[in-house]
Amino acid sequence: MVSSITTGYATNPYAAAAAGTTATKATAADTASTSAAKTSGSSVNVTLSAEALAALAAQTDSRTIDTVVVFARTALDQLLSDAKATSALKDGKPMISLAGLDRRSLYAIASNMGGKFPIEEQVVATLQMKATRDASLSAPASAMRVTGDHAGLYKAALANLEAAGPEEKAMGQWAKDKAALTEGLQQATDKPVVAPSGIDGDPVAAYLKDTGGVVASPRTRDIKAVASDVRSVLDKQYAAATGDGMATDPDDGTIDFSKFDNRSLAAVALNKGAQFSEHEVAQAAAEVKTRNRDSISGSYKSTKGSDNSAFGKSLITQYTAMSDEERQAAGWTPALYDKMVALQNLSDKLASLFNPDGSVNTGGTSLLDYL
Repeated sequence: MVSSITTGYATNPYAAAAAGTTATKATAADTASTSAAKTSGSSVNVTLSAEALAALAAQTDSRTIDTVVVFARTALDQLLSDAKATSALKDGKPMISLAGLDRRSLYAIASNMGGKFPIEEQVVATLQMKATRDASLSAPASAMRVTGDHAGLYKAALANLEAAGPEEKAMGQWAKDKAALTEGLQQATDKPVVAPSGIDGDPVAAYLKDTGGVVASPRTRDIKAVASDVRSVLDKQYAAATGDGMATDPDDGTIDFSKFDNRSLAAVALNKGAQFSEHEVAQAAAEVKTRNRDSISGSYKSTKGSDNSAFGKSLITQYTAMSDEERQAAGWTPALYDKMVALQNLSDKLASLFNPDGSVNTGGTSLLDYL
């Protein structure tokens, strides 16, 4: 699941005038970050990690939030123009890449600061932030799977979290994530070969469940190749099973799908390549249903108390992050996506009818305009 990010800032009145200044400041910040990355001496050249560079860039970024918003809006308009697209999403799939934007700009878009960014752009920015986070955890996660030591993975997750800008750090979710990661690091340090557990909202645990670890490159490989890998892993798992009631063959017992990523699980639930028994398909389908329920429940809990649009945005983000096979296995259809977007847009419009104190916004559009 992809956690939604919500916040709110005043509308920027200097949109056109500040764009050039924004780009200049962004470039200056990038240059300062790169220069700071290397400390030259007579014989010493120290290079900072990507995470350290990002943290340093965030700390030295002196732009106002209004300037960040203008920069992000200008960059998005250019990307949409270059792609000849009218929306950042089409049928639940991104039409533009935001990989070139800095984290503060991404967060400004994802949280709709200044009310400048429609839901499709918020979702694409949220997914880009997640992709950047996942990339920073990939190598530590691989090392953890070999060594069994989780401490390095939690350290990397904390480093990525600390690279956030001031707006992101001011949100309650950031503090919750830091508390969970700090607890995870403590557990991993105390018991290096034991996976931290019992931590509410642990981002690392969510990451590991999403990415899995027993099938190679499940996100990029052909689904039938993924299914063949899963078949091999399941057979090895049955041969090694010793627990009470655990499956020792494809036709009976409880199958442990906990280490399988969602796309690999979908390959079983959909019986890709006709390689799985009825029992395996049924158990995989049940696991998909459980994960789907838990993900939606988690989204609701994490957005409770936020603005009314946060939960809807979280569901749309979740849909967009899924592969076609994951959507099919979970029953997330294009029609459902269209309905979620329509409801979300209506929710945003209705919210604009009222002031923060609940009074009617007499200067805005009337309710009749939406009915």
